[in-house]
Amino acid sequence: MVTSALRYQLPKKAVKSDCPDCGPKHRRTLSRYVDTRTNEPLPEPYGRCDRESNCGYHLSPYYKGASGISYADHVYEQWKVDNSTDLRPVGSSISKYRAHSMNNPQPKVAPIHCIPNDVFASTVGLYERNQLAILLQEHFGAKVSQELLSRFQIGTSAYWPGACVFWLKDERGRIRGGQVVLFDSTGHTAKRTGPDGKSKRCTSWVHTALATRYDQNKLPRPAWLTDYIDNANKFPIPFGLNQLLMAEKGQAVAIVESPKTAIICTPYFPEFIWMAIGGLSYLNSERLSPLRARKLVLFPDASAEGRAFEQWWNRAEQLRGQGFSVTVSDYLEKLATDEEKLAGLDLADYLLEQWKGYPPDWDTTEKGVDQSTGSAQ
Repeated sequence: MVTSALRYQLPKKAVKSDCPDCGPKHRRTLSRYVDTRTNEPLPEPYGRCDRESNCGYHLSPYYKGASGISYADHVYEQWKVDNSTDLRPVGSSISKYRAHSMNNPQPKVAPIHCIPNDVFASTVGLYERNQLAILLQEHFGAKVSQELLSRFQIGTSAYWPGACVFWLKDERGRIRGGQVVLFDSTGHTAKRTGPDGKSKRCTSWVHTALATRYDQNKLPRPAWLTDYIDNANKFPIPFGLNQLLMAEKGQAVAIVESPKTAIICTPYFPEFIWMAIGGLSYLNSERLSPLRARKLVLFPDASAEGRAFEQWWNRAEQLRGQGFSVTVSDYLEKLATDEEKLAGLDLADYLLEQWKGYPPDWDTTEKGVDQSTGSAQ
């Protein structure tokens, strides 16, 4: 029997399953959390990978998602609903209420780490040197590209010349993080040769870029940056979550892996609110908690033998068991060729390949936008 002050623990005799991040090359490396009251393992992907130095995956049931609610909190709130009579602090129920509180201490609310608004504001605009902005302009014209840049609040970074910033804003407008990516002229992530001679993808994070700049200039890092680097999560929420501030109440959400894909799909399929989750391991109830009331449609990348589709389907079943309304689209699975599946084609790649041009009126706007600043003229 597992014993601990906390209800959910990693037992000494580990319950094993496959790690979401390690993939098929390393089987059964995830140690699952267990409910100490039932000795039953929690739903995947709650666990810690044994390959800490190589993988580092760890999702605790006490981790607070974007809404500030953890798996443990959700179970407790449901327990209160099911036992509302016993929990009312009146009459003889007071002792039961106090006993429950003493024997079931709730985890502390984890602080939410944000990036200052002035950092975000300093990146807005300068789109004439932003490779992603140039790509959008070429494929969709001035009007639509400007709408997309504004909708997703895309930034420009000097970390690599031509790089963009995918800002992660939550449903309350707080800046929770930012991913820096450099695209090449074909719209794919650029690669550069590192000091070790190996080719590396040009992807990083805003906090990494800022720390590098401070260090190169031999300046002390701000306290908020040190705290963010030490304690914040890289991808705590879906990219595009800020769209909820202006979206229709009943509009469904389409979820893809890449932020670029979410942006490019928006003008094609405007019936959806397009968001990006960043990777299969992030496709969990914590990060999706602000979307619990909406219908979700998952669009996995193409893959050999449909492995990605199967993995996302399995994850959708887990989410449905946790109260989400989720379906998985086979749109790309049906359209992609065997060669495209082998190459891991995503929906944006497919759409751009099929693009035959845009209507001339897409080049007109009601108000001009200064591409160097992003401000209306």
